[in-house]
Amino acid sequence: MFKCAIFLFAVLSVGAGAYAQSKPVDLEKEKAELLRLHQQDRRAHFQTDVDLLLARHPEEFIAVRDGKIYRPKKADTRKMFTESFKGAKYFEWDDLEPPIIRISNDGSLGWIIVRLNVRRTKKDAAGAEKEEKFVYAGIMTYEKRDGGWIKTANVSTFE
Repeated sequence: MFKCAIFLFAVLSVGAGAYAQSKPVDLEKEKAELLRLHQQDRRAHFQTDVDLLLARHPEEFIAVRDGKIYRPKKADTRKMFTESFKGAKYFEWDDLEPPIIRISNDGSLGWIIVRLNVRRTKKDAAGAEKEEKFVYAGIMTYEKRDGGWIKTANVSTFE
């Protein structure tokens, strides 16, 4: 009788796990969450808030830029954005076209492609403000971990 109870418990546990994995994913809800994270990145730039920008950033990240692949640690990314935001003021960090957002059918992976117009000023070493303007286009990939989206990789291009 005891062996039968253990077997029944095991069957029910496996069945419950399979049911949980097969629950339909609300793709529109997940797309809205990635769009919210994109808008959070915009806010982080206007507020020059490194903590907000790195809120959904992993300890190791993959970045592609200028024909090279980088694997910066979060501390290195923090240092880079701290320097980039120092003395900076953003006037534009605006979508030039609607972001393209995709979510895998199982809801475990997602990505967003954006094209932005960026205009900011940054103080140089002498304290003089210099205007910088450019168009950025890139893709940010995400992975669902512990119920939330985490940035995993970025490919950046600049016009």
